[in-house]
Amino acid sequence: MLVKVLHLLFALFLIYTWFYVLQWMIGLCISIYRISQSSQRKKVVRWILPDPLAMDNSVSVIIPAHNEEACVVDTIESLLNEDYPNLEIILVDDGSTDHTAQRVIDQYGLVPSPGLRAEVSHRARGIECYEQSLRSRRLILLRKENGGKAESLNCGLDLCTGRYCVILDADTRIEKGSLRIMVSQFLADRQTIVCAGAVGNNESMYKELPFLRKCLVLFQTLEYYRTFYMQRILLDRFNANIVVSGAFAMFDCALLKAIGGYQENTIGEDMELTMRLHAFCRSQRRAYKIAYTPEAKCVTQFPFRYRDFFRQRRRWQIGMVQSMKQHGYMLANRHYGWVGILSGFLFVFYEMLAPFMEILGAATLVLAFAAGILNVPSTVIILFVYYILMLFMEWILVAALNTYELESMPWKKQTAIILLSCVEFLSFHIINSAIKILAMLTYRKYSKTWQHIKRVHEPVAQK
Repeated sequence: MLVKVLHLLFALFLIYTWFYVLQWMIGLCISIYRISQSSQRKKVVRWILPDPLAMDNSVSVIIPAHNEEACVVDTIESLLNEDYPNLEIILVDDGSTDHTAQRVIDQYGLVPSPGLRAEVSHRARGIECYEQSLRSRRLILLRKENGGKAESLNCGLDLCTGRYCVILDADTRIEKGSLRIMVSQFLADRQTIVCAGAVGNNESMYKELPFLRKCLVLFQTLEYYRTFYMQRILLDRFNANIVVSGAFAMFDCALLKAIGGYQENTIGEDMELTMRLHAFCRSQRRAYKIAYTPEAKCVTQFPFRYRDFFRQRRRWQIGMVQSMKQHGYMLANRHYGWVGILSGFLFVFYEMLAPFMEILGAATLVLAFAAGILNVPSTVIILFVYYILMLFMEWILVAALNTYELESMPWKKQTAIILLSCVEFLSFHIINSAIKILAMLTYRKYSKTWQHIKRVHEPVAQK
């Protein structure tokens, strides 16, 4: 009986593993085709969205912040330097205990605005509002008592006057022209309700870090490449993305307000909102598109301390569990199309439960070896072929990103990423899996308070 069970588990583990490889192969082919068109897409944006048309399509940017004194001015400067002509910036300071708000007030000469306060007084306590016009942009600062990121986003949403609203993290800077690319997506495809951008980082900020911390940053860089330039592009082909990054995304402002904004009882507010948008549009029988445009990019700061990395990834995993639990009715439900069938399957088995599946597979191999039924040479060959295939596909992706100039990669960076990819499975992957397991076992005890990540300050040059 034990032998039959082990044979069955081994067969299922092989199917699970090689389906993952197949997903990668398909995703890589679609990704390379898509990013090969990136330069051409950027060229036509100015033609699609000249300045007069951009003036008729206003954009509001909401920046929730808590203890972001080190980088919030840099983020605002990147927006003030953006070439989009009709732009409103709303910074929501969620009870910071440092000088986040005061630094912005002093830097830009903001003045009190009692009228704005009246518009959001029902949302939170201790609200103060300030505003100023700068370089043809309107800058608004809203200060309030600490209530969490989702509450801060909803307060900012109440103040939005733009046709589209962008959600941007306080440690994140957008690359010039990204807003124009996103708005052009809405105008080119009128079914678009959300447009998400790619997220990257600037390794030059981490030059002074010790070796192990630099490795942590590079491992995350490689992981982000896979996520934003392969998985998101693959799911975008099927209109099946169920995560729109909270770091950088643009929404139809009227629709976001119509569905009630962000839920304030979850820590995975970005994933929950995306799944709720899918469900809302399906229930209304509305044709819609949740788009992903890798040409629109932002630069954020990755955690470089291991304890910050642990907190961030634990938070992400718990947010995923909460969202999947709340919207479990969508999974394997053909009424929700590829969202329920493809995305639901991939996120449950290859994200949420992946560490447990890997432990089960490893245990099966050990028990089969102990029982004397494991064909060791064949198993070693299968695992080696799997390892080489995954490495080869990662290297192709890195080379394609560099060739089509979506990511700037000097030869030193390419070499470092290639070398680290060889040991990722036995280092970074194990750490990440352990965090996911711990998060799954303790998610009920987690609070939705802000968790500060140490920032690296890198000033942005003003025009």
